[in-house]
Order: sequence, then structure tokens, then C-alpha cells
Amino acid sequence: MRILITGGAGFVGGNIAVFLKQKYPDYKIMVLDNLSRRGSELNLERLKRSGVKFIYGDVRNQNDMDIEFDLLIEASAEPSVLAGLDGKRRYLIDTNLNGLINSLEVTLKNKGKIIFLSTSRIYPMENINSLEYLEMDTRYKLVSQKKGIFKEGFNEDFDIMGKSRTLYGATKLSAEFIINEYVKMFGLEAIINRCGVIAGKWQFGRGDQGVLPFWVMSYIFDRNLAIFGNGKQVRDVLNIDDLCRLIDIEIHNFEILKNETYNIGGGIKNSISILELDNLCKGLIKDKKVEFKSMRDMDIKYYVTDNSKILKYWKPEKSVKTTVLEIIEWVEENQKILERIF
Repeated sequence: MRILITGGAGFVGGNIAVFLKQKYPDYKIMVLDNLSRRGSELNLERLKRSGVKFIYGDVRNQNDMDIEFDLLIEASAEPSVLAGLDGKRRYLIDTNLNGLINSLEVTLKNKGKIIFLSTSRIYPMENINSLEYLEMDTRYKLVSQKKGIFKEGFNEDFDIMGKSRTLYGATKLSAEFIINEYVKMFGLEAIINRCGVIAGKWQFGRGDQGVLPFWVMSYIFDRNLAIFGNGKQVRDVLNIDDLCRLIDIEIHNFEILKNETYNIGGGIKNSISILELDNLCKGLIKDKKVEFKSMRDMDIKYYVTDNSKILKYWKPEKSVKTTVLEIIEWVEENQKILERIF
């Protein structure tokens, strides 16, 4: 099998590439990346050692996408919820939408299949923040019961209609709509995964994307940290290894799972608030003073995934604490390099 992964030098794409090549050495695994994201160049040696072919290119350039493959894993997006605020709106839109269209067109040309990594940010912020929550000691607890909510988690039926979901979320929802039209009109075979927070080794965390490694590195390198709001905001965490297992399952059960959208995350058992994450780092690393600031406009109180639709085939295995411990170990092993770019 020939598999192309766009954004393949990034955190998600790079880990998927290495995972698949190690498990299936006879597969031709290729990654395409423009290396624009900080730290992505550090993945190149790792990809080479694993036998993954690196192609320097940009999904926005149709000629760069002229590659033969059987399956495309589309992981090339600009993933930050704050993307566009720095004035680079055109880059965000060109990458997440025009890059997607180039990916779809080359998939049709190859008569191939596509797995698209979407996001929980397609759900409008007001639809989430307007729900009823109990404020506990260290976290919010969701108590609303309505369509699209089950056991404190959001499933695929939660309402996507609303005014604002961040520009990033808007591009990803638009991408989902476009994919579904390609499925209906042109016979494309596709799987859409709406992922929440993904974390693990080889993630060069930032405050707006990659919060777990960002928190760990801020403790290890003794950098200033701020909690926005009261810190009781909750997310579920999906270990990157669990996502890699899911992609493997989807590849090899494509005919069963195709042309569907799946909410993918750690679930309620793997949820954590910012306060709880901070306390965990204090216990595992060292004590550290953290500043509190006003809640940001683009933040949400709560998001936990309901994985029910995919549970027949896959479920997350690694806990939040395990994920944090793996990140700590990875940071300590690569401390000199990471401290230089963090």
C-alpha cells in the first residue's frame, strides 16, 4: 500500500507515519510538508531513520500534490484556535481549504481514499458555553442533557449551527461540507475524524495548541505560565499513540467505516481541567507559581468526546497521567534541543 500523509512532518502526521512504517515495513509511507511550523524540521531525521520518504511541498500548490498513492491522510491544517489573529488569515484559509481541495482532487485522480483529520472546534462556542454546568472544586461538570450529549460527552449529533466557532473551526467545518459533497457527487471514499485535544511525544506545544507539552515544558524550563479564567475548563485528552491505532484500524477496515464522521477523543475518563493539569505537573515535576488572567474570548468551558459511534472498533487506552509522564520523559531526553526552541 502507498500512503501519503500531508503535514507529515508535524506532530500528528509524523507520529502516524512512523507508527505505520514500523508496523507495516512493506508499505510505502510518504509525507509531504512545507516545514512552516516550528519544530517540524526536527522530525526529519526521525522520519528518515524509520524509512519514511519525505517530500518537501505545500498542499496549497497543486503541482506539489502530483504524487501517486492509494490512501491520503490529510493532516496538513494550521491547527491553532487563535490562527488568523496575527493577520495571517489568508495562509490559514488557503491551507485549510484550498489545500484540502488539492488533496481531494489528487485523491480522485489516483482513485484513492482519504482520511481527514477534523476538529471538535467545528461546534459553536456559544452552543457549548450556554449549557448548564456545575462548578466543582477543580473543574466544571456538565449537567445538561440534550441531543448530541451522552454521559457528559459530545457526539456527532450535537448542534453545529451557530455564529462563531473560531476561524480555524470554520475552515474545518467548511472542509467537512466539501468532503461530503465530493463523496456524494464524485464517488470519493472518505472518513472524517473530529478530534479533540491530542497530546504526546514529539509535540512542540504552544499555549494555543498543544497545551499538555506546553505546560510540562513551562515547568521543566521554568517559564512563566498563566491560567485564563478560573482554570476549571475541562478537555479530554487523546494520546497520540491511541490516534495512531485508530488510523490503522480505519485503513484496514475502510469499507466498513467509510463515508462517515466520527467524534474521536479520550472521553470522560481521560478528561482534565487546567487546574488539575497544573496540580499534576506540580506533583510530577516541581512546585511553581502560576498567574491567573481574564478568560479569553475564544475559550470554552468544557469539551469531552463521546466515542460511542466508533467504540465497536476502537477505544482509547492511555490515561491523561500516562500521557503527561510520556511527555515529561520525552522532554527530559531532548532537553537541550527543546529548551532552545521553546
